[in-house]
Amino acid sequence: MKSYVKLASGLMFSGMGAIALERMAANGLARNAMHLPEGMGWLLSGFILIPFALIAAGVLVYIAGAILGLK
Repeated sequence: MKSYVKLASGLMFSGMGAIALERMAANGLARNAMHLPEGMGWLLSGFILIPFALIAAGVLVYIAGAILGLK
């Protein structure tokens, strides 16, 4: 895979995670409920961590693409 494709996919993953975080915050602000709902357990934890995982994956792919593209 070309390095610019890796860079683009890294930015895409990071962007998707950032959009998901923004939508979660906007939804909470619109409903005036910025607290976490109770009773969902591990499902809620996974739902909250998915955007952060997307951002982390995007950063890793972006850095790997940049390093491989420089060689």
